[in-house]
Amino acid sequence: MRRLLTGLTLGLLAGVLAAPTAYYPSGIGYTWRYSNGMEQAFTREQHGLLVLERRLERQPVSADLLRYTPDKGVLLEGLIIGQAVQRYTPPLQLYPPPPLVLGQEWGGRSSFGGQTVALLGKVLRIEGVNVPAGRFNAYVIRTSIVTSGGGSQVMEVYFVPGVGVVRYATLDGSTVDLVKFVVPK
Repeated sequence: MRRLLTGLTLGLLAGVLAAPTAYYPSGIGYTWRYSNGMEQAFTREQHGLLVLERRLERQPVSADLLRYTPDKGVLLEGLIIGQAVQRYTPPLQLYPPPPLVLGQEWGGRSSFGGQTVALLGKVLRIEGVNVPAGRFNAYVIRTSIVTSGGGSQVMEVYFVPGVGVVRYATLDGSTVDLVKFVVPK
């Protein structure tokens, strides 16, 4: 269960990306580096899905399999941990199609690794935020995750259209900030 929550949490941290437009940056070569040493990068396509890989100290940790649709937004189809691919059935909607709207909510349930996972997202507010990568006005999105095994997690994601996630914050006050954003050439 801890692996499920950790994978899903990392996915949510990376996964504030939706339709293939400038609003939600996506595509091979986009890279985000964060203050906790984590790097997230679109590295390849696999069976029609974009692979968003997470690395710590340049070593792969896990990856999300993401699908972008104009009518459903960003869908988390599965996780890659090591060489193993685990699928969500049905895929989880991580974020709605653009644009985000204050007060907007979305969510869903899925089976993953023998458990049920429920996700609820809500756009809370727009807030100015200073991070090492710059100063931004960000949508603050609260995401809640609950598993049938008893696990739960709530976090706030600071999303900037055209950039992606610039800050992750947990309810205990911990934050992870964007240090560098790389756009492929």
